[in-house]
Amino acid sequence: MNPAAYLRPRSITEVSQCLQRLPEAQLLAGGQSLLAAWRLGLCKPTHFVDLQDVPDLKDIRIEGDALWVGAMCTHAQIAQSPIIATQFPMLSALAHGIADAQIRNVGTIGGALANNDPAACWPAGVLAMHADIVTNERVINADAFFQGLFTTALQEGEWILGLRFPRVACARYVKFEQAASRFALVGVAVMRSMDGEVRVAVTGLGQGVTRWYEAETALTAAWHVEALNKLDFDVSNAQSDIHASAQYRAHLVAVLCRRAVAANTGESGAMPARTSVAHTPVVPSKARIQGSHLLQATPEYVWHQLLDPAVLQRCIPGCTAMTRTQPEHYQAVVKIGLGPVSATFATQVALFPEAPNHASAPTRCRLVLSGQAGALGEGKATVLVQLHAIQDPQTQSIHTRLDWQASPEVTGKLAQLGNRFMDATAHSLSQQFFNRFSAGLSGHTPTKASSFFTYALTVKVKQWFQRFFER
Repeated sequence: MNPAAYLRPRSITEVSQCLQRLPEAQLLAGGQSLLAAWRLGLCKPTHFVDLQDVPDLKDIRIEGDALWVGAMCTHAQIAQSPIIATQFPMLSALAHGIADAQIRNVGTIGGALANNDPAACWPAGVLAMHADIVTNERVINADAFFQGLFTTALQEGEWILGLRFPRVACARYVKFEQAASRFALVGVAVMRSMDGEVRVAVTGLGQGVTRWYEAETALTAAWHVEALNKLDFDVSNAQSDIHASAQYRAHLVAVLCRRAVAANTGESGAMPARTSVAHTPVVPSKARIQGSHLLQATPEYVWHQLLDPAVLQRCIPGCTAMTRTQPEHYQAVVKIGLGPVSATFATQVALFPEAPNHASAPTRCRLVLSGQAGALGEGKATVLVQLHAIQDPQTQSIHTRLDWQASPEVTGKLAQLGNRFMDATAHSLSQQFFNRFSAGLSGHTPTKASSFFTYALTVKVKQWFQRFFER
């Protein structure tokens, strides 16, 4: 555990000055995730900047037609607030259902939102309520704030001051929780605004909070449980792990959404009877994660792009250097930050092309990636990439279908932290990497993504945090 200095500023200006002067400093709110990562050596801040003494960050007050909740308000403070209990009861109930009394008395709403845990309750409530997140630099609406697993719109030096919740006609949050940790296996928040617009936000699916737009449209048109009778949540938006399958999570979304609506309308929230349909059994793949992308380029061009170190560097965010050490072997330095974790990886990438008989160019490639993070251990992944020529029937042009399979693993200290979200996280991060590669071929600006060796770090820390909360 590296030494870190402790600072306790007493104003918003002092906090901003600390962050500007100390680029490796970390803000300390409740500390439930950050301190655990620090003790494990998963992050190495030079300073902790404690926000406890900053005025106004613990305020709860009514501002016109909105509710202001300071970023340093604890879950317990929100649950016990008379203002919130009487005028915004959904927020009170949500806060009361978080973890246990010890966590509720220490954890803060600002810290929970900045961390953006994929199984956390607050992101669903904030997104459904269409709240505004007020930072030291701007106001960010919830729709733009949450950007994926442990990822938000907060920029360097930006931090949360508080939230503004608009008044609504009614709102309800319902979750199916994991018994030990009280994290949401699935959580659904439903809000109906004063003008009848409905928003539905879902957490616990594996990749961060999301909205169920089909349910929103149906409930806005008819505020009744029956409006959901013909809707099924898309199973492709959920992930499987040791706790539940993607199919079960998708089913829970529909069940909990009906219960949330029924709690406000007084109807029965029971699922409608449906005629059973025989499903063709799915043969599982030996690879733990896999995906497919259609690329608007020929296989030969795609292949050359895969071998271009400049392209690879653009597809790996945080990559500060990418050099070719020998034909089809690369070395990279990548600094990543995910939630409270930050690490610099020395990464090796090796490509092993395979060409079938009579093929003019390789159409199959095996990538071996390894990232060394010093004392933390090593993350590895073996990725099989296959290129298939596809002819467009209308233009007769040749495109490429890129299929991939990956099997990530970890060693060292990282392997000791558990395996909670390995497959769920790895699948999403792999999709993002290839989406970035596909966007680059199309000339679009790539979106944020992570490379394969970050899987282990992400999911192992998440597992440790859950066990930490269960104690």
